[in-house]
Amino acid sequence: MTDTIDVLILSGHMTREHDNEHRSFRQHNVWLTQLLEDTGRFRVRVVEDPRGLGAQIIDKYDVVIVVFEGRDGYHEKAVGFGAETDAALLKFVHDDGKGIVWFHGSAAQEDDWGYPDEYNTLRGSRLTVAGGLRPRPWGEAQLDTVEPRHPITDGISARWTVTGDDILTGVEILDGAQVLLTTYDDLESYENAPVWPMSHYPVAIPGEGIAALPGMNTDQPIAWINEYGAGRSFTITIGHDIDTFRRVEFIRMFPRGVEWAATGEVTLTGPDRRGERRFLPWPYYNHER
Repeated sequence: MTDTIDVLILSGHMTREHDNEHRSFRQHNVWLTQLLEDTGRFRVRVVEDPRGLGAQIIDKYDVVIVVFEGRDGYHEKAVGFGAETDAALLKFVHDDGKGIVWFHGSAAQEDDWGYPDEYNTLRGSRLTVAGGLRPRPWGEAQLDTVEPRHPITDGISARWTVTGDDILTGVEILDGAQVLLTTYDDLESYENAPVWPMSHYPVAIPGEGIAALPGMNTDQPIAWINEYGAGRSFTITIGHDIDTFRRVEFIRMFPRGVEWAATGEVTLTGPDRRGERRFLPWPYYNHER
């Protein structure tokens, strides 16, 4: 029998995009918990305000999932975890050999937000407005699974789509990180958008215009992994709404990414929906190992 992986979700203090009268960050916590626990591999707990949380709590777990932005509006300066929590998380991964998962917008980190720069090294990436970070025009986005495959993406469609997600591009990947998913960030989609950028987008457009944004007309990373000391980091920037959670590729990939971050191995194969199992409700695993 495979050992249970203990997961701690660090959540709360989200932007209004993810905490409003129509969509709450608590819904994301519920979806993440249900998706993971339905596999039978994980036991999930949630902290809604992790600021100041120390090693005495964090060290009880195998992997941490960050669903925390530290600000209410996209144009506001974020409030970080605090020195004690930062030190506990870095030790948790680097020294203790455990894992961390950066979910959706939680991976963004501006230089003046008070987070240690070491988090960028941990993630193997930088996501800053000055560096070109931006949401693509809203709509359907085509995702490509990178070759050669990692066990996290084994068996996932080579090309698939998500609709109505926030697709963040302009990400800088650092040496050593391995990209798992990309999307082609084409200039035409910006030029054809009714309005871009929208008023709530914090975007630094170069004087030469949108075409000069870093990474334009290239494959941009959507999910990636990185080894940090004895531990591991998995980042995935999609997941804005339930539509993405219902994609079978996401249902297969996300738990594998969490498992890899926690253990360095992937044992999950994805839900079996053959025969009578086709009647199972989302997320289709039914506590199978």
